[in-house]
Amino acid sequence: MDALRVYANLASVLRIPPAEGLVERVRTAYFDRPGNRWRMTLTTEQIDSVAYAFYLRALSGSVAEANWFAREYGVACRAEAATGRRGAVRPSSTVSP
Repeated sequence: MDALRVYANLASVLRIPPAEGLVERVRTAYFDRPGNRWRMTLTTEQIDSVAYAFYLRALSGSVAEANWFAREYGVACRAEAATGRRGAVRPSSTVSP
């Protein structure tokens, strides 16, 4: 949650700002003690923006949040090798025989 709070606080100076409504969702998130996690209801665009926030955090040295988010929710942010553009990546839901 700390990485998301930093991302939300830097929203006005980022080249790619958070998705619409994400800053408010981060501010109103609550901690669920029995589940031992922070709770927020997010749109698809906001989820992609969270993945981007964790991608930025990974660039500064800590990949823990990005790895956990990718494992838990199946969304990661990666830069394309050819263009350097970033984008959310979701694994395809194919069933193997």
